[in-house]
Amino acid sequence: MAKILFHKVASLPVTLEADSFYYVENGDYAESYITDDAGVAKAMGNSVMIQEIATEILSGAAFQIVADITARDAIVTGSTPFMVLVADASGDPTVSTGGALYAWQPGSPGSYLKVAEYESMDITLNWSDIVGGPTSTPAQIDTAVTNSHTHTNKTDILDNLGEDVDDLLTFNGSLVGVTEWTTLAW
Repeated sequence: MAKILFHKVASLPVTLEADSFYYVENGDYAESYITDDAGVAKAMGNSVMIQEIATEILSGAAFQIVADITARDAIVTGSTPFMVLVADASGDPTVSTGGALYAWQPGSPGSYLKVAEYESMDITLNWSDIVGGPTSTPAQIDTAVTNSHTHTNKTDILDNLGEDVDDLLTFNGSLVGVTEWTTLAW
C-alpha cells in the first residue's frame, strides 16, 4: 500500500510528488487534487464541475445563472443548447439542498437534464440540535456568566487573592502564611 503525503499550498506546484493529496488554498476558494503513482494530478469534487462549466462557456454555448427552479423554468427555450446554473435547486424533487447545473437540449421539450448538483457550504446550527448540549437557553447561560462574580465579597476579598511566581497564595500581594482548611460538617 502506498503512503499518501499531504500538502497545503497556495498554488499547485509545477512538479508534483507521487501518491500525494494537495489542498490548494487560493484566495477565496480552495481546490483538491490527488496524484497517482506517477505524480499526475487528478482534480477532485467541484473542480471537475467548474472545469466542465468553463469549457462549455468558452466553447460558445449559452450559459445563465438563476436564483431558483422557477427562474430556470421561466427562461425562453429555443433551438440552441444552453446550460443553467441554479443557485437554489431545492424546487427540483431530485435535489434536497443546494444548487444544480442543468442542460437544455433541443428536441427534449419542457425538460432539463441535470448535469451536476452541489450542496451549499452555509451551515445553520440550531441550539436544540446540539446532541448532549446544555439544557439552558443561550440567554440563561449569558445571564449566569454575567452574574458569576457579582457577590458582595468580590472586591474586598476575591479580587485581592492571587499567587506569586512559585504559585503560592497571596493576599494584596503579600504571601499568605500556613493555610489550613477547617470544615464544619461538610
